[in-house]
Amino acid sequence: MTNTERAELARLRKENEALKKKVAQGEAVQAILGKAYELLEGITESSTDTDEQIPPALMSATEYAKWLERTKLS
Repeated sequence: MTNTERAELARLRKENEALKKKVAQGEAVQAILGKAYELLEGITESSTDTDEQIPPALMSATEYAKWLERTKLS
């Protein structure tokens, strides 16, 4: 193996290690973003349930009737 080939091999190994680190970082970012998405999805689902936040005593007659139907109390 010539000196030029050795130098090229060393350069390629160094580049390969750098690329492995970038792939690992990308995979970590992907995992974090996936978990953040799940968390935000859960927050969004729980925050869209606005009727549960209004006490029945403060609901209009229509809202109260709908609440009774949903909670199966009518």
